[in-house]
Amino acid sequence: MQFETSQSINAKSYGCLIVNSADSQPVIDGNRSARFEVRPGDCSASTGWDDCPNDRSRHEINESNIASTQGQVISWETKVFVPTQPRLRPRGKNMLSLTQINYGDNNNYGTVAYLEVGENNELMIRTHVGLSFQILNKYVVAQNPVNRWVKVRYEIKSSANPDGYLKVYVDDVLAVDEQRVTLPSLTAKNYLKIGIYNSYKSMASEAYDTQVVYFDGLMKTFK
Repeated sequence: MQFETSQSINAKSYGCLIVNSADSQPVIDGNRSARFEVRPGDCSASTGWDDCPNDRSRHEINESNIASTQGQVISWETKVFVPTQPRLRPRGKNMLSLTQINYGDNNNYGTVAYLEVGENNELMIRTHVGLSFQILNKYVVAQNPVNRWVKVRYEIKSSANPDGYLKVYVDDVLAVDEQRVTLPSLTAKNYLKIGIYNSYKSMASEAYDTQVVYFDGLMKTFK
């Protein structure tokens, strides 16, 4: 897998760092992991989008250099670690996601599934109706994810046809199983995005604090 910063304009140097277990950083696979951090007031942009006026903040990286995935069965395995901190996500009607399974085809972009953080810091898988942003389901998959590695594996039949599907395994237990279209066209692609993404920040009923999350053990297979 190759990754790039999803919004590189005004991205912070501390936003994504490769850290080492020798420095007492949490690691589960080998001796390094990826540490993500977003601080209050951070906001970044791309050539087509600016988080600053749009009530958002993030530091995410996404897969790059991907051709059409139509017809492939793709599996992404990720492990996420939420360290103890004052509050990863403030309470309110704001949103915080840690992974996204996206689809893209020229200017047609969207999300098949999010790994989302709830008001009590529980982890949820959020899915949508078709290829819209209308919420279909929110599956609670980890009630207390703090200070432990949570393994999340997405399996997708990447398809613009009704034979597509989404399955999500959390700590090796099947948590989501939906038969669904996962691409908008035969030339589109599915890909992984990881990091910290806050949206609707003004709808939070508590102040934001510095947010830190680790990822390790990333793996992708397809056929």
